[in-house]
Amino acid sequence: MMYADAFTAIFISISKTSIKFLAGIWVKSVRAIKKDFPQAFIIATPNKGKDIGGKLALINLFLETNQDAAYIVFLHDKISPHSITGDQWRTTLLGVINPQNISSIIKEFTNNNKIGIIGAKDFIKNEFDSKKQVWETTNSEKLEELATLYHLTVTDHTFVAGTMFWVRSSVIRTFFSKFPPLDCRGLLEEGDPTDQYEGTYTHSWERIICWIANDQHYRIKGI
Repeated sequence: MMYADAFTAIFISISKTSIKFLAGIWVKSVRAIKKDFPQAFIIATPNKGKDIGGKLALINLFLETNQDAAYIVFLHDKISPHSITGDQWRTTLLGVINPQNISSIIKEFTNNNKIGIIGAKDFIKNEFDSKKQVWETTNSEKLEELATLYHLTVTDHTFVAGTMFWVRSSVIRTFFSKFPPLDCRGLLEEGDPTDQYEGTYTHSWERIICWIANDQHYRIKGI
């Protein structure tokens, strides 16, 4: 999901790459996208699960249209009204589509078959306390619930906060062939949920979407 007035920087970066563009957006942005990316696939989705909900809807489109890409790049506008550092976060996270970084990212994937996800190193987080064997987050109960629901065996609980990263498409295909993305999306909260005081399925999926790679014996690499 993107805000209509906040996608220019993403478009400029994408236009300098060979990235195919699948977009989940507000309808007002359709004309601008089609002008610069006439081959784009575009969907409009309700605000359910914030950007995670949009990504799950796009994963469904990716699978239904039988895209043959080796990698998927997850992006969104990263508008964070609850934080004064939102613009800085977005700039750092969008480094994964900086044309100067793309060749090195693809090289990392090519040279190391254990890397499943590549994202901004400053946003690679781990909330798991190995001594206490608990997650230090308000989302701990929902994370336990989802890990059990999806039969995940997670040995490394790192994730890319902000949910902008490259991932091998095989990771996505393997997981979502068993658990349809729209079914996963159905659990997410509507509107603009926050996990400041209590956990949410939406914010838990920010972790889960990275852990599915670890469950398949891949690791996360920071750039």
